Amino acid sequence: MKKMLRQDKLIPNDFRNNFYVSQNLLGENKVIEVTFNNGKAHHGETYVYDHDNLVEASNEYLNNSGNWNDVGNWSSTNNIPGWAIQTGLVKRIK
Repeated sequence: MKKMLRQDKLIPNDFRNNFYVSQNLLGENKVIEVTFNNGKAHHGETYVYDHDNLVEASNEYLNNSGNWNDVGNWSSTNNIPGWAIQTGLVKRIK
């Protein structure tokens, strides 16, 4: 599935209720929209990010992470991790 960019806006093609990056998704052109619905601090907030661009920008951090090396992914049901926010590639849209 092709990712689409319209007027500098990412058009999601993968919808989730948790933040997720995975080695298995690399090259699949995923634009992920995540809406947290867990009743915690970020409940109801929605974010969007280009999976491959985020992984590329965070490669050094991820390669030093146990989850990335052991399991092949990084996920969070509570929030967007600080390292991902710091890239400037994760946008809050709601």
